[in-house]
Amino acid sequence: MAWVVSLFTILSTLALSGADEIRVPPSIVSPVEPQQLLYLQNDRVEVNCSATGQPAPTYKWLWNGNDINSDYITFSATTGILTMTSLTTREEGLFVCYAKTTFSNAMTATAVSAAVEIRVARVEDFIKRPLAAYTGTEGNYVTIPCDKDLPKYYGAITFKLYTARSTRNEEVLTDERKFIDQRGNLHFSYVLKSDERVGNTTYKCAISSTPTNVIRLGNENTLTVRSTGHIANSAPKLQYKTSGSFLTVEIGINATLQCVFSGYIASSIPSETVPRVTWYDQDGRAITQGGRYNITSNGKTLTIMNVTEDDEKIYHCRGTNSMGTAEGNLTLNVTSRPIWVKPLKSTTVVQGKDAVLSCVTRSAKGELSPSQPKWALNTDQFGSFYDYNKYQFSADKTTLTVKSVNKDTDIACFQCTVANSVGVVHGDGCVNVITPIELKVKPSAEQSVNKGDVVDLTVEASTDPLYAPNMTYSWIFKNVTYTGDKAPPYVTYDLVNKRAYINTSGLTDEEFKSIGGIYRRVISHPVETVYVDVSVETEHVPVVIPCTKDTPCTTSHAQVASNSIENLLSILLTTMLYYFICYCKY
Repeated sequence: MAWVVSLFTILSTLALSGADEIRVPPSIVSPVEPQQLLYLQNDRVEVNCSATGQPAPTYKWLWNGNDINSDYITFSATTGILTMTSLTTREEGLFVCYAKTTFSNAMTATAVSAAVEIRVARVEDFIKRPLAAYTGTEGNYVTIPCDKDLPKYYGAITFKLYTARSTRNEEVLTDERKFIDQRGNLHFSYVLKSDERVGNTTYKCAISSTPTNVIRLGNENTLTVRSTGHIANSAPKLQYKTSGSFLTVEIGINATLQCVFSGYIASSIPSETVPRVTWYDQDGRAITQGGRYNITSNGKTLTIMNVTEDDEKIYHCRGTNSMGTAEGNLTLNVTSRPIWVKPLKSTTVVQGKDAVLSCVTRSAKGELSPSQPKWALNTDQFGSFYDYNKYQFSADKTTLTVKSVNKDTDIACFQCTVANSVGVVHGDGCVNVITPIELKVKPSAEQSVNKGDVVDLTVEASTDPLYAPNMTYSWIFKNVTYTGDKAPPYVTYDLVNKRAYINTSGLTDEEFKSIGGIYRRVISHPVETVYVDVSVETEHVPVVIPCTKDTPCTTSHAQVASNSIENLLSILLTTMLYYFICYCKY
């Protein structure tokens, strides 16, 4: 039977190890927000994934949703660093980091980082097409499209215009008359004969990559300008305004609105020859430079920085000269991927309680609601089969309740994914489980004391080792709170031995009467609070008549003396018993 006893001892030790072990599921520190990282061709790339947890987590990266099996991409399971020694388009894609903590009982918890998109900054070549010819009359409005299908690009770009002359290309700078819109199209508010490009001289649209300083030239266009010999003054007319997808902007992104007016007024000052452009909101209030508004290109461009839902409205551009006024209306649609209302967050729960996780989102104002959340446990999707008694979802799937959690089985990480017509958001949060505050020493809840008695108020508790350093003791007595080393009146508190008591033998009658009431001991840490109430009732204080020659002691006097001796013996025995228990305990 000895082996049975040994096995029982081992199992008991293992059973206790969970309560005695500090366990913390992983929590991603970086990356926590989706991001796009741009590098130059052949750059060395290092992306750090870091997470907290105890024991320390190990790391794994996925590439476009798959395990990484590449000679060109590596990662460290201990540091979380993803490495590409020489980045090319071959290694581009979406990368996600998993941080996994493994506990002593083999239970695991896995947290998921935000997605990191890695790209080579570049502008791809234009698709070749035949030369296109455009014509216009001097003094009139003319536009030359950049290209129907713009090339794919990654990173910030700017559109430029070049004149191609045989073997060299010369940049054409924009001015009051010449404007390049957000698709790269060229606009002349009024065209001059000098703008003509024919024969071996053509216009070329170009895209300049800001990170790489590479310029991709587009296809050739000619422009023939018919001369009239005289340009007549003309009133403004709206020729171009931002439209289509450019009028739909996600929250937090900059919105760019543009208007181009034709019109001409003869003047020696170039800026006065074209209509003056001003901007107004839907209530007719003028929009001026400053704050979140930036007006450039001689008024043709209004940029609203870091748009919010309140920026969704109608904007008016107005072109004015001495011949008249023209207006354009632009309706800005501010949209968004699902917006977090109650994001999925990590939580710490006392063993035996329920853990409640939320994944609540909304769409931007006026848009269709997001889809129901899809949940995963340690990256594994909840399918049709799972423990319905353990994991309970609300009807709309926005709340997950993990019932009666246990430290040895239920420390885990959960993921939720929500989508709408604009995009997808991902949430990640873990459930940590700790053992509860346990009372080791607790006094009688009701104590009736006589003068000379000792009131026992000693409370000792233990808790999960994770929060043991944060556990505090305090008092509440007669609506007054006492913290730290402070205690209610006449309470002696031994900080070392955690013993608390009132020795009434040294109190006056008035002091003795004042100790009656409810003493509340508060034991707490950031997750849990426990209260221990002790009701103390003071008995009637007897009136003792001194014994004198004239007033000899009666039987009652002797009884009082006897009671006093008994009280002193009781105090002595209580003290000896307490220190005997402490000696045995340690």
